[in-house]
Amino acid sequence: MRTLSALWIKEWLALARDLHGLAVLFVMPAVFIVIMSLALSDVFSEGGRGVDFAVLAADGGKLAEALAAGIAGEGFRAAPAPASEAEARDSVRKGHPGLVLIVPAGFGADPGAKLKVLADPALPAMQLLAFQGRVLGATLGGDAALSRSMTVEVVGNPRGGRPSSVQQNVPAWLIFGMFLVVMPLSALFIVERREGTLARLASQRVPFSLVLAGKVGPFFVINLVQAALMLAAGCTLVPWLGGEALALPARWDLLAAVTASTSVAAIGWGLLVAVGVRTMEQATVIGGVGNIIAAAVGGIMVPRFVMPEAMQPWTEISPMAWALDGFHAVMLRQGSLKEIAQPCAQLLALGAALLALAVWLHRRRRGAP
Repeated sequence: MRTLSALWIKEWLALARDLHGLAVLFVMPAVFIVIMSLALSDVFSEGGRGVDFAVLAADGGKLAEALAAGIAGEGFRAAPAPASEAEARDSVRKGHPGLVLIVPAGFGADPGAKLKVLADPALPAMQLLAFQGRVLGATLGGDAALSRSMTVEVVGNPRGGRPSSVQQNVPAWLIFGMFLVVMPLSALFIVERREGTLARLASQRVPFSLVLAGKVGPFFVINLVQAALMLAAGCTLVPWLGGEALALPARWDLLAAVTASTSVAAIGWGLLVAVGVRTMEQATVIGGVGNIIAAAVGGIMVPRFVMPEAMQPWTEISPMAWALDGFHAVMLRQGSLKEIAQPCAQLLALGAALLALAVWLHRRRRGAP
């Protein structure tokens, strides 16, 4: 433990001399959050692309099937109906399907019966309005009276309505900023290799896995502080500049769990790149470009619902998409531990695998103990 503590102190001292690297971690994502939240504030009011919906009718499956057939089209895809309203609410909270139309008993004959639409908070407002229009056309042939007999509930959103631009962009750019840890990690490795620090540690029989563990602790703390500052920017800086304030979730413990899991994956990626490269130019190309590709594919730079339908399944290959699913489950859908379990497990498993791969790569190249 004394050795690990000494390694942590060494990392803090090295970080204190790398002010430019720290500036990249803190300033760059904050700038992205502010600019993108303000620049895309109108984009999020426009319709997105394909979304699944289901119809739950109290009067039987035939009515539900008929309504689903009438609503389907123009990007709306019918999905199997849930067994109950409680199950429908739980499914929409998870985002699958994104919309559920609940038809009460006697609708059409009873003037007091009202339709209810359960909506995923990640859907843009125009897409929700388009769905209401499809429902209107399928039920009463476009009778405007239907608008007075339909209610919409956005499930789980702490704002009580559709998500704002800042709710989409803060977690997205926070994730991207955390993965930027690859740059200062690579820089430190290159300096230590050039100055002989790693060779001296090896001569003292310090296991390379312990050397990597000595880097995990400080950068993990940096990622947590970084996340806190990015959330603070969404809550204060964005509204001060004219945007909407970020609504924080009630479950801070779940938000911390997703943040920690994302940090582990980001540090694992950073350590693998740091071990594999020899120059900062290589680190910039592999780490920087790799981050940009993962962000572009994972719904960070362009929201997933804006992407073409054929591209949307490809987002699942990006760890940034897993992290974004976790943040959305907590911040938009007020999900439970069960909802964040899968993305957190994926991120933690990826971080552990990348760390193990970094150790293996070093041993293969250097023969380190």
